[in-house]
Amino acid sequence: MSVFLIICLIPWAVFFTIQLLYLVLALKMTKKDTSIRKDIEESKMSILVPAYNEAKVLASCFTGFQNLDYKNFELILINDGSDDETMKLLVDLLDLKEELLLAKDKLAYNPVIRTFVSATYPHVKVLDKVNGGKADALNAGADYASGDIIITLDADSILQKNALTHINEAMQDPNVIAGGGKVHVGQMYKESKPSFKGNGLTRYQLSDYMLSFYVKRFVQSKFGVVSVVSGAFGAFKAFALYEAGGYKKTIGEDMEITLRMQQLIKNTYTKGKLVFVPKAECYTEVPGDFKSLSKQRVRWQKGFIDALKMYHKGKVEKLGFKLVFFIFIDSLLPGVAGIFTTAFLAYGFITATVSDLTLLLLAMTAVLQITQRVGSYVVSNRYGHAYPKFDYFKITLFSAIELVSYRLLDAYYFLYGSMAYVLEREHTWNKLERTGIVSIYPTEPTISTPLPLVGALPIKEVAMEIAAVITPTPDFQEEPETVPELLQELVTKTVLDPIEDLVAEVSQESFHAAQGDEQRMNLH
Repeated sequence: MSVFLIICLIPWAVFFTIQLLYLVLALKMTKKDTSIRKDIEESKMSILVPAYNEAKVLASCFTGFQNLDYKNFELILINDGSDDETMKLLVDLLDLKEELLLAKDKLAYNPVIRTFVSATYPHVKVLDKVNGGKADALNAGADYASGDIIITLDADSILQKNALTHINEAMQDPNVIAGGGKVHVGQMYKESKPSFKGNGLTRYQLSDYMLSFYVKRFVQSKFGVVSVVSGAFGAFKAFALYEAGGYKKTIGEDMEITLRMQQLIKNTYTKGKLVFVPKAECYTEVPGDFKSLSKQRVRWQKGFIDALKMYHKGKVEKLGFKLVFFIFIDSLLPGVAGIFTTAFLAYGFITATVSDLTLLLLAMTAVLQITQRVGSYVVSNRYGHAYPKFDYFKITLFSAIELVSYRLLDAYYFLYGSMAYVLEREHTWNKLERTGIVSIYPTEPTISTPLPLVGALPIKEVAMEIAAVITPTPDFQEEPETVPELLQELVTKTVLDPIEDLVAEVSQESFHAAQGDEQRMNLH
């Protein structure tokens, strides 16, 4: 056995053991639970939605608020110096009237130029400020917030109707100072019902989100080692966010604020907790092409490095060994391992020096990772997101395919993002272009009793006004420009399309026999 293989074997054993424990614990600790507690007094919540050139997705965002079953909240939209139609739409659709609002002056941010209140929906407020980035916009919103709990959402996030009810239940624990909900891939849902229909890229991201939240985030929450409260749907006790000093200007603001919350727990609130609330759900639009996905994943890697950079020697100890260990296992080791594994295999096959032991270890890792992916869907079933039984066959098959296709990109994003962070002088947000294609709720609200906030929001009129300003961009296929795009085209044409055709054929033949078993479970 070579020295190199022995050196690689130790971190592999640690990685394999931790990943196996993730799966076992998630399956053992979760149970079927779609219950909703409505006997708890509603805490006042302030929902912050930073918006920079988000005109295409704001209508869907409003639809989410239209359908909420929670009443005691205010909505604060922060226009962060948009140069599209965002502000005009907000003024027209919400009937905004300029009104002086008072800030707490607890946080730092770029100047707020004007403040507005909706004449129709008095709990809706809008801040029009000088552009400063997402962290800056969130600080502004938090400084004007009056709620005991602050909810942070992306402009394309659409809340499930019971989301705030579940957050409120979790926040009744006085030791909980922050938490996050489950973020779903919106393109894979129609009227809140899940489906595994979609292109390979979207399925790859769906499986990533399932594993990250239902398996890893769930277990991390139980052990007190949550390292990221997702920026797409986060919740904070207001006093804790103020005490932490709000958000710092970084491209990884969600991880950075989470680490400072963990530091606050370590130093001040020793019984404090950061939790994952799996029944509190929202839906987001994920990148629909490789160019956009590359932008996002490279930015995530830069944000990871940027956040850790703030915790130099002397500060790491304040986070605690347990948290640092999980960050290493979850965020650093997989990327490094992916690069070395790819390079090692390429060298081994070229020189015909791949040992039987190496192949065995790779096979064990592959089986574990496929099982993890499938296991995350099993957990999702327990929270009311059930797929037809035949879909689990497709999920298993796709999980095997992506190991030798889409998953190879993880190493690329890790390496490229790390190198770009080191070599680039300035790190910009590199904002993704939204399409507004996610539709979770019917056009007409399904609730019978209007809510005090936006219960009477005329969705049809909203859609018509937006359509008059924005012409939807038709779907189109860009010419491949990067290595990831070329890889996508190659994998799609030579592997995924033929297999999907085969699966469709088998599905058609077995449809009548399997029809009774493939009925979808009722949601919530």
